[in-house]
Amino acid sequence: MSASIVRRGAGIALAALAAIALPAAGQGTVSPLIRGMDLEQRGQNREAAAAFREALGTPDLVPALLGMERAYAAVGQSDSAFVVADSLAKAHPGETMVQIVRLRSALYAHKPAAAAAAFADWVKAAPAQIAPYREYTQLLLEAGRLAGADSVIAAAGKIPGAARTLAAERARVEGSRGDWDAAARDWRIAVENGAHLMPAASFALGEAGAASREGIRNALLAAPVSPGARELLAELELAWGSPSAAWTALSSLFPDSAASAAWSSFAERAEASEAWLPAREAWRAVLGVACEGDVMLRAANASLQGGDARTALSLLENGRCQPRSAGSQRVAGALRVRAYAALGRPAEATAALVALTLTDEQRRVLDRDVAWAWVRSGDIGKAKAMMGDALDEDTTGVRGWLALYEGDLATARRALRESGTPSTDAVRALAILARTRAERSPALGAGFLALARGDTNTAVAKLEAAAGELGEAAPALLATSADLRAAHGDVAGAMSLWLRIVEKWERSAEAPNADLALARALAARGDAAGAKVRAEHLILTYPSSALVPQARRVLDTLASGE
Repeated sequence: MSASIVRRGAGIALAALAAIALPAAGQGTVSPLIRGMDLEQRGQNREAAAAFREALGTPDLVPALLGMERAYAAVGQSDSAFVVADSLAKAHPGETMVQIVRLRSALYAHKPAAAAAAFADWVKAAPAQIAPYREYTQLLLEAGRLAGADSVIAAAGKIPGAARTLAAERARVEGSRGDWDAAARDWRIAVENGAHLMPAASFALGEAGAASREGIRNALLAAPVSPGARELLAELELAWGSPSAAWTALSSLFPDSAASAAWSSFAERAEASEAWLPAREAWRAVLGVACEGDVMLRAANASLQGGDARTALSLLENGRCQPRSAGSQRVAGALRVRAYAALGRPAEATAALVALTLTDEQRRVLDRDVAWAWVRSGDIGKAKAMMGDALDEDTTGVRGWLALYEGDLATARRALRESGTPSTDAVRALAILARTRAERSPALGAGFLALARGDTNTAVAKLEAAAGELGEAAPALLATSADLRAAHGDVAGAMSLWLRIVEKWERSAEAPNADLALARALAARGDAAGAKVRAEHLILTYPSSALVPQARRVLDTLASGE
């Protein structure tokens, strides 16, 4: 017998035992129920079963029966449990747990006919109750007998309210058959009827393949708006990797305390998966229900983590929902410093930082943020001053970037490698630095500094100048410049650089990508012949390149005239 099935009734037995006092010395022998529990704990299950059977004639009928069922299951004798339960069920037709044990022990003793007879007897004894149908259906589902479960659900249709009461069981049958639309509709009914079914519904519907998910969404989004259905859909969207869609499902709930609880729960899960912008929206919705300072801080932090410093600063400076405790106020101050720094307002960030009472470590973390703000404003001197002595020991990348901006390639190369998990920009910088042995290049440093400041025109000019100084790194520098030009609308300038790479550095790592970029740019301009030449050149010159399939797609598109 399945141990998980037997344990379903164990809680009742333990609750009953809580009311049984151990006899004091000299006040008689230990009850058979207590003796059975003690023997079961010792692993003496055959002896425990005998003790539990002895207790069946006492007021402890239900806990004794459940104990006997467990003990017999442990020694593989569920058929013995059935014999006893079958007799007791006939003597106690109104005792629900006895009827359940009779059904359960019959099924797990592989006596389907006896189980069907037990079910029929129970229905006859309680014709207006849904319990026989629900328990038998659940047991059949656990045994994998879908057709039998479906038949029992259908038979329950004559009882008022059965459709809602058995919605979860019906949904499990439908899901097992792959009828996900119907399963979603019934799980919706089930969670509306009982919020405790949410985990089961989420797990069951989460098994649906991508092709079936739209139907599930439609079922759970259908009018009228159902809080339970929306929470279920949000759970599913998070599991499917769509936190924005999860928030969309929840955002239309009526703003009350129940919705606020759902939004808070979602925001915490979104934060845990680093879905910062959906988390921000959820915390802001919570603020609309209850203006609390700590919630505002969560919203501001999520905004900053999601790259939305403007919203973070707006929340912090709004004047509403401000934190009251000293600790929360320090958090607000630190968030304000980070927001100013992220917005490129280093003077305000510096002033806000000076006003804070922080530990040395907390201040060092914020110093780095403010230092970056000074870098982006073009003041490397103030950036260095902000870092102070910590610059020499920095392992976050600040030292490497400042060295690079000043053209000190040797220090930059070493410091960026030591900076732990590098950012995308750091990976790009290291890829270029790895292509040259030069120790200094003011032009390269100026190019990266211009990039940090958002000055694309200066950046491309300096990078292209550096390509003339650092011949071995020239293809990488020109490819970077070409990408920047293309991203900012200078396609002609980008095409000139791509062609230069292909013609002058045909065997470089950047050449195949430049060929493909040229083909796509020419096709976009309507030059089909030129695009074909470039795509064919890539395929013939770099036959082992991972870009060959993309070049073939360009040719296919040209051939189809699309």
